[in-house]
Amino acid sequence: MDMMLEFWSVLLSGGLQWRAPMWLWAVFLPPLLWLLKLWWLKAQKQRYADSNLWPWIDASASVSASKGQYSSLNRPVHSQTGLMSRVMGFYHQLKKWVSPSRLLTLGWLCLIIALAGPRSLLPSPDQVSRAGVDVLVMMDLSHSMTAEDVYPNRFLQAKSLVETMVKGLQPNDRVALMGFAGQPHLVSPLSFDRGLFQHGLNLLEPDMLPTQGSWLELATIFGLNHLQQTAGNAKVMVVLSNGAPAFWKPQSLPEALQKLPVTQALRNGTTDVKTIWLGVGKPTPSPLPDVSDKTGRLHVNGLLVQSRLEEAVLKKWAQTLQGVYLQASADQAFMGRLLKEVTLPAQSRSLPANQQVWRDFSQPFMVVGLVSLLLAFYPLTLVLASTQKPSKSSLKTVVPMFSLGFAVFFSTLLSSPEIQASESTQSIKQKAYEAFQAQQYDLATSLYDEVAEYDGYLGAGSSAYKAGDLESAVLYFRQAALTAEDDVSRAKALFNLGNSYYLANLLPQTIEAYRQALLYWPQYDKAEQNLALALQRKQFEDAGQSAKAEEEDDGSGKGRDSDGAFYGGQKPNMSSENPGFGADDIEGSSGEDKVILPQTGEITDYRIDSQGADTLLSTEQRAQNATGAAILQLQRQQQRAQVFEKQLQQIDDQQDVLLRRIFEREEGFQAAQEQAHPIPGVQPW
Repeated sequence: MDMMLEFWSVLLSGGLQWRAPMWLWAVFLPPLLWLLKLWWLKAQKQRYADSNLWPWIDASASVSASKGQYSSLNRPVHSQTGLMSRVMGFYHQLKKWVSPSRLLTLGWLCLIIALAGPRSLLPSPDQVSRAGVDVLVMMDLSHSMTAEDVYPNRFLQAKSLVETMVKGLQPNDRVALMGFAGQPHLVSPLSFDRGLFQHGLNLLEPDMLPTQGSWLELATIFGLNHLQQTAGNAKVMVVLSNGAPAFWKPQSLPEALQKLPVTQALRNGTTDVKTIWLGVGKPTPSPLPDVSDKTGRLHVNGLLVQSRLEEAVLKKWAQTLQGVYLQASADQAFMGRLLKEVTLPAQSRSLPANQQVWRDFSQPFMVVGLVSLLLAFYPLTLVLASTQKPSKSSLKTVVPMFSLGFAVFFSTLLSSPEIQASESTQSIKQKAYEAFQAQQYDLATSLYDEVAEYDGYLGAGSSAYKAGDLESAVLYFRQAALTAEDDVSRAKALFNLGNSYYLANLLPQTIEAYRQALLYWPQYDKAEQNLALALQRKQFEDAGQSAKAEEEDDGSGKGRDSDGAFYGGQKPNMSSENPGFGADDIEGSSGEDKVILPQTGEITDYRIDSQGADTLLSTEQRAQNATGAAILQLQRQQQRAQVFEKQLQQIDDQQDVLLRRIFEREEGFQAAQEQAHPIPGVQPW
């Protein structure tokens, strides 16, 4: 009922569309039959009596009908029970309003509407609610993160914690990655793609940025601004650092950042981003490694440099931003608390969805139509079957009727999309075969090209072959050979490929294709015959003889089974159950046509000079040579593309070096920097 109400609502609003609107023309058939019936009755009455006597005829007929109905209604009353009499009375009263002809008309109209496929295009909800949180991970890449006071060092421990945390997030959570030292840099934006995040994380390492130090304020403003611009309702920023002591010389923020609203919110502690500060390292001082020093430790002005976890600094930042400070640890309890803190602000957010769905209204019309047809053909039988013990005769009528009705009904309801897709593919094959038979080869090629399977490739190649597009035919037949499911099918595709090469005057490729076909199907007589002819022609070309390669058809009617005949490719054959499944002989469905080998004199004599060779080439042979050259050029391009792709896979692209160059350009360095630059007044580690 709800679907019918929705149907009328869509119909009145003008949003109704039809899958097959041509069926709607059949709606006018019942009114046409009704008009023909009226005309026939009028003609019958005209032949029976004059028009002025028609009222008397109608009156007598109605009286007779009333008497007959009264007597027929009274007879069962004396022999049946009271319940049966009431049922029959109701049935006869209902029969005055619902006649078989009306039920047939209703059933016909409903089934026609169902076949026409009423539907409406309903966009899926523009917003899909998904609960999740947007997490920005900020990694400290300063030199102090190389300290080995935690195993194996601070940076690797922080990286391990991030990897574990990301694996514990829900699929609806988005993650982004940022690295910072003297300047912050975005590595990967907010995304559901965990692979992208992991790839960026693997490229990061300490000391890869062109400026040294740990400017926490600048990095925090940069991260908060990124989340404000791209994140949803739930925003979390996780900072992994060992902190940094106060700068020797206070640094002012860039003027552009000072004007940002997020900067003022940061200083007021009113941001809507939850910040989690993870202290990596130990509070006790630890030396920093330096491979350039003979001691392996970093020294400045002869003094050993030591770094420690600045917990006071990180706790102050957490307090300012009303966040959380945690000291990083490798135990499971710490990771559970970290995940809880990260996912706690998760809220439902809306993501755009552009998918559209069809609302189909055909099923209610199908049900009403089938019920109407059943009542129209078996109204009394249904009433009797529902009120008394069924007899053998009634069962013979009712059981097949219900079986047929329910079979049609449930087959309609349970039809799967896969079956519909198969019917659609079969319909495309049928249309393509009809276009092929009508010699509309371009249309047949495009239709077969939509069927991405062996039948489609073989049919497209056959259509291109008939259209003279040998370049496309070669590509389609090669694809058919690759997608064939058995050796015989692959042999047929290779046979067609050889024929295409032959017409393109590429005899080496022709011979190879025929030999490959015989490897898969040794009993392939036509491939063996064509191989012999191709070898014979190749021999004539090499020797420069002028004799004929094959006798012309003497009109004996042997057709393609004659000795020396060159068998063409394969074409779609409607004799099989699946249109487009190949049958031999592309050169005619009747089997009477054949392809004769060209005259030997039409083939280039390579023994003479080039000036005389041009005079021996016919127009058709020149076209074949040009087509052959185009096919060879296309194959060379494909081979070069494959080699190039293989070489690309072997290249070490050094994405970490590329990332360094990107960071340098973002900070204004036009050339690669051999070493990082310190910021005046800031500890470079």
